[in-house]
Amino acid sequence: MQFFSDQELWNRVTNNDSAAFAILFGQYWEEMFSLAWRRTGDEDHAKDIVQNIFIRCWEYRQEITVTDSLAPYLMTALKYSVIRHIYQSAKKGLAPLPLSVYDIPEEEKSFLQDWEEFQHVQQLIQQEVLNMPNRMQEVFRLHREQQLPVKAIALRLSISEQTVKNTLHNAITRLRTRLKSVDATWVLFI
Repeated sequence: MQFFSDQELWNRVTNNDSAAFAILFGQYWEEMFSLAWRRTGDEDHAKDIVQNIFIRCWEYRQEITVTDSLAPYLMTALKYSVIRHIYQSAKKGLAPLPLSVYDIPEEEKSFLQDWEEFQHVQQLIQQEVLNMPNRMQEVFRLHREQQLPVKAIALRLSISEQTVKNTLHNAITRLRTRLKSVDATWVLFI
């Protein structure tokens, strides 16, 4: 079985390749559904929420650019969709509104606005990665961009696995600290 990155699959999706879209759907459906079901407590609504996210992905496939992974964007779209569902259910009197939702702005964020925010945060992350010390930058890129496991990074760089773990922890802490002013939702995906 051949492995394709999200970026490769998305490039095929933008060329109307429904088979590539089906692969992405298969990769992310279960996790997204599980999260939505846990948050909504309703299996049918959870399925609808996830299905609608994928429908919007297909509809806007020409406007969306995937440079690495689709996962952070899908999970953020899921979060906003679940929040909208909970908020709308509470407005209709179908369910109580959790306290955490009171802090969410009422206006709905559109699909493309979410994507633009995500792209902006990705640019900020890339800028901050460039400001990291060389070794930290190298370890971070090998892990996040090339998706190498800790053991492979340690072997490649001739350093201990613990050094790789410490460096990754420091890099992620640094990014989160430097990006505190950015919407916290996005920073969770670092």
